[in-house]
Amino acid sequence: MRTSATSGPQYRRLSWAAVLCLLLAHAASAWCQEKPAIPEDATGGSQVFPEGDIPAGKTDEGDIPASATQVSGAGVKPATADYAPVGYEASGPQEGPGAEYLPPVGALPPYYYRMDYYERSGVGARAIADYAPPGYQARDIEEVPGLPEFTPITPPPRLTPEEQAKFVTRGMMPGSFLIPGTSTSFRLRGFVRLAGLYDLDPIGSRDDFVTNTIPVPQTTGQNFNWGARYSRFALETWTPTNFRDWNVHTFIEGDFFNGPAQAVGGGGNPFRLRFAFIDFGYFRVGQQNTVFMDGNAWPSTVDFAGPRGLLNQRRPGFRVTLPLADKLFWAGGIEQPFSDITTNGLGVGVQDVPDFATHLRYEGDLGHVQLSGLARSIGYRPTGGEVTRRSGLGFSASTVFHPWALLIGSNFIRKANPTGLERCRILMQYSAGWGIGRYVQDIAGLGFDGQVDPLNGSFDTPFAVGWHIGYEHWFNERWLTNVTYSPLYAGSTPGQPGSTYSAAKYLAASLWWLPIPRMSLGIEYVWGERENIDSQAGQANRINGLVQYNF
Repeated sequence: MRTSATSGPQYRRLSWAAVLCLLLAHAASAWCQEKPAIPEDATGGSQVFPEGDIPAGKTDEGDIPASATQVSGAGVKPATADYAPVGYEASGPQEGPGAEYLPPVGALPPYYYRMDYYERSGVGARAIADYAPPGYQARDIEEVPGLPEFTPITPPPRLTPEEQAKFVTRGMMPGSFLIPGTSTSFRLRGFVRLAGLYDLDPIGSRDDFVTNTIPVPQTTGQNFNWGARYSRFALETWTPTNFRDWNVHTFIEGDFFNGPAQAVGGGGNPFRLRFAFIDFGYFRVGQQNTVFMDGNAWPSTVDFAGPRGLLNQRRPGFRVTLPLADKLFWAGGIEQPFSDITTNGLGVGVQDVPDFATHLRYEGDLGHVQLSGLARSIGYRPTGGEVTRRSGLGFSASTVFHPWALLIGSNFIRKANPTGLERCRILMQYSAGWGIGRYVQDIAGLGFDGQVDPLNGSFDTPFAVGWHIGYEHWFNERWLTNVTYSPLYAGSTPGQPGSTYSAAKYLAASLWWLPIPRMSLGIEYVWGERENIDSQAGQANRINGLVQYNF
């Protein structure tokens, strides 16, 4: 049977060639119909449109001025290869289902410019989880006194949609700027810090003072070190929405306090993620401070590690913060679990139930009081056996207040230049509980969430208690001193070896000079002691110094 000439491979090749020719012809036709290219000026560069040549669009709420970004094809943005509808930008891979196309920005909502929005004690310009008196934001945890304890926040100047699209101007929060053509405010902040130390006695931590690394029994030796890996930077954004006047706040912060101490090899410290979270109204999701701790109770120590009995833990989780009354807040969190257990080689820890933390907080102009609670399920599976669970329960109470301002009846935070006496602070925290080891500074990572008896294999959660008190005295706006004392006791279940950590004491006394705004120079004496359950102890003494500039 004779085969038709139109049904063989040659015809198929001709058909594909014809289709390809049609596509190329269509592309050429579209290219010819594009608007003429912008002529080049005498210098060879692209000619810039004189102001007013680009026609403006509507200025009603929700509309934006027309611009070259709304031209399809070879427009300025998006590129033709980044396929998207006209006037829109396609999102990148793994952006999430809510951002397939990024639409043009609309006019900023009215609350963006209202002063009352910045003075709310509930959901407003500042994230509700970042406690501070209304109209202020608090400085970050582990910060030095060169930054004010509280910074006022005010609305930015009102913009027209045209100005919003063309100019860089102040954003929602101090130090931020409004990204042109968007409704998002962006802020880059952080600090550069160089610290030096001289150890009069051996200690295992080479650039922060961690009492659990003091050798026991006592040994002799000295050490000198410089370190800059404490330096950090943070990126923040605020984007207003039309949902209940809530804005979306994002925060990413990191430093280089990772890897070996800088004295070992002189560098190689990789980036360390500290925070990465989203705030929206009452909710915060991402890596954040545990709800169990009080991030504002950190005293002004030159030592980066700080008091050893202090609660300090960051982890991924979900948090809700609700205003119950004027100046009174409740917060609850569901947080990443971790079973830090001393198994003595008899099994493994189990972490399949999240930690639950809560606190109640009163926030006033002259100070705050916070009561916190923690509930945990700590699991252990012996080799070849079934999972055994023990409850972890913790309690904490903390306060920061200005005693002299309280006594003389002065509201220092509302004064432009408070006196040294009004700036003085007292900081206190007391924490206790069973199975809370991972939350307490000095015993985190030492297996104090639970312990297994090496003799009979029984498993239980040890008791721990830690506290600190600090007094920060300001002589004037340039000079201050700080004294902080912090003891810690960690119990053990039966059968643990005599070299197991039992208790620690920490004392720091510092003198600070603030020569110019945002610059801090400090010198400090630190003493610490570690004691084991066999009553043997070791001590360490250190001289600390630092220079830090916040940007």
